[in-house]
Amino acid sequence: MFDDSGWRQGSLANDRRHLAPDELLAVLTAAREHSIRDWAIFLVGYIHGLRASEAVNIRLGDIDWQAETLTIRRRKGSLKTTQAIERHRGRPVLSEYNALREWLKVRKSDGSDFLFVSQKGGALRPETATHLFVKYCKIASEGRVARGERPIARSCWNFKILKHSCGTHMADGNANPYRIKMQLGHRSFNSTMVYLHGNQKLASEEAQRIRMQIF
Repeated sequence: MFDDSGWRQGSLANDRRHLAPDELLAVLTAAREHSIRDWAIFLVGYIHGLRASEAVNIRLGDIDWQAETLTIRRRKGSLKTTQAIERHRGRPVLSEYNALREWLKVRKSDGSDFLFVSQKGGALRPETATHLFVKYCKIASEGRVARGERPIARSCWNFKILKHSCGTHMADGNANPYRIKMQLGHRSFNSTMVYLHGNQKLASEEAQRIRMQIF
C-alpha cells in the first residue's frame, strides 16, 4: 500500500480535472481484473460522458443490440441522446460492446430493469459508483507507484472525472466542438467551451490551412 500524503499537496496534482489516457487505462484495467460490472460502468461513463447518477440510471431497454446504440437520459437539463456502443479491437479494455456483453453474461436476473445492479439487487446508488471509482483509482495508483510512475492525482478520484476526461480527450484530439457538445449531451456551447483549451499557435495554423483550401 502506498502513502499518498507526499504527493497530495502538489498544486499540479490538485488542479488537474481529467485523467491522462494512460491513467484511464490503468483504472479500467484494475476494474476489469476485479469486477466486470465495475469495468463496464466506468467505461460507459467515460465513453458517453456521464455523471454517476446518469450511469446507474441506465435500463436494460436503453440498449439496442441490433443498432448497437445506447440511449442516455441525462440530468441537470442536459440532452437525452442515443449514441453508438463503441467497439475497440486494438484495446480490448476500451471495447464498450465487449464490456456490456460480458457483464450481461454474469449479471444476476433479479427482476430489476436497471443495467447495473448491486449485489443485493436493484440499481447501484450514485454514491456507491463513486466509492468504487475511488477504490480503483487507489488500486491503479498503487500499481503505477510500484512501476516507478506517478500516482493518479487525488483531485481525479471522482466518477465525474470520467465525463471531464471524455471531453478533454476529444478536444485534445481536435474533435469538432459540435461533436463534443453532442457526445456530452450539452444543451449550450457554454458548457462545451470548458474543454476547448487549444493554443494560439495551433489556431493560427488551422486558420492558415483552411484559407489555403478555400483560396
